[in-house]
Amino acid sequence: MSLTPQEIKDIVVALQDSEWDQATVTVGDVRIALGRNGVGADSGVAPASAPAPVAPAAAVAADVAAKAPATEEAAPAPVSAPTTPADTSGAAGHVVTAPSVGVFWKTPQPGQPPFVEIGSEVEAGDTLCIVEVMKLMNNVTSDIAGTVVAVHQDNATQVEFGTPLFTIAPRES
Repeated sequence: MSLTPQEIKDIVVALQDSEWDQATVTVGDVRIALGRNGVGADSGVAPASAPAPVAPAAAVAADVAAKAPATEEAAPAPVSAPTTPADTSGAAGHVVTAPSVGVFWKTPQPGQPPFVEIGSEVEAGDTLCIVEVMKLMNNVTSDIAGTVVAVHQDNATQVEFGTPLFTIAPRES
């Protein structure tokens, strides 16, 4: 059994409308773990594979992609792949990851220039992109000062919690 994107959205909305800080929902062979207010969905701890602390946003983890049938067409590199050194495209530095499931937007609005590009100098707190979740626009900010050395996603790409978005080379003090 699988869930439709609308059913997954309904589960997220149900958590948002409740007083709960975390929930795990299992439907058939699909498991969705949700957390908010800085509470991890499984144990209050960020995943061990995360290269950096995740911004305090709604933490959403779904193993829907892991349950997909193996008969689908092979894609070069799925955006839902776990964070590994291979995902950083060889760029060394601090990897900024998606704080939740959503759509990655490089620009504040269509037709405008991107927030940052490769080579952009950023300060801690600068907006790097937007991850849209159910029409809610969540700014993803840099937590270090440095130079953007890699942009890992294309505009309007579906991302999952922990998906690499940018690599930033820290500024030397």
